[in-house]
Amino acid sequence: MKDASLILCLLLLMPLTMAAQREANVHGKSVLVVADHDNITLAEAKRKCLEKAKAEALKEEFGEMVASDAVDINVESNGAVSNSSWENIAASAKGDWMGDTRAPIINVEYKEGNLIFTAEVWGRAREIVQAKTDIEWVVLKDVNGKRSIATDFESGETVYLRIRVPVNGYVAVYLTDGDGKTWCLLPYSTDSDGRFIIIGGKDYIVFDKEIDSESPQYNLTTTHAQEKSQLVVIYSPHAFVKCNDKYMGPRYPTLVNTSDFQKWLLKSQRIDKDMVVEKKWVTIHNSGIKTTE
Repeated sequence: MKDASLILCLLLLMPLTMAAQREANVHGKSVLVVADHDNITLAEAKRKCLEKAKAEALKEEFGEMVASDAVDINVESNGAVSNSSWENIAASAKGDWMGDTRAPIINVEYKEGNLIFTAEVWGRAREIVQAKTDIEWVVLKDVNGKRSIATDFESGETVYLRIRVPVNGYVAVYLTDGDGKTWCLLPYSTDSDGRFIIIGGKDYIVFDKEIDSESPQYNLTTTHAQEKSQLVVIYSPHAFVKCNDKYMGPRYPTLVNTSDFQKWLLKSQRIDKDMVVEKKWVTIHNSGIKTTE
């Protein structure tokens, strides 16, 4: 009888064992060649090279090619912009890049008419052995009086997000800029408990004062001709407290340096196996400045 009970316990534990998510320290390198005629900025090329290095690290550890969350933008001669398959492939990845464990290294050299970018990254990654919670979110801006999906903003334009999750839980939204700063857009700086509760199945439009008079309004700005910033949405069915950031006043989001944010995010994902982290790039243009990058 004891043997039968033991077998039953083992059978009950098997699904839990099979669903265990393996974590590992990963390391990857990549090379990106940019010709003189390629229409791509230095910042964009560096970003792409770093993301490809992360993909290589995940491929080496988990055995499958995994694309990053970077956006590969090709500008054609007529000025039309087309996005390649790099965009949003991360959702089908077999591994998650949880965060950097060392600062990445990137070098650039000019050789035979080409710019040669080399990147090396170190990080912590988690194997995906079960389907992620399916969260839906889009970036919005005002176009002719309507909230429209957008990835390009003129400096000073207001940003909104529409979010829906399947199960009650908690959500946070961060914005990482190109100057090593990360801003907590949600929970709001006035939320004393550092948590934002979200109800499953309900559409939320955040940062919209017309819907929530207590909500702050966020305008995306840049002092450069063009800048890319990354929006990070974090969801979990379990309660979590936002990063230990600096209060900047009731009208402003709280602030933390990007390195500390990455450390916090890595730690949070290691503690909470159900945490979902998704990222999207937005481009901010300043038409009053001539492009020099």
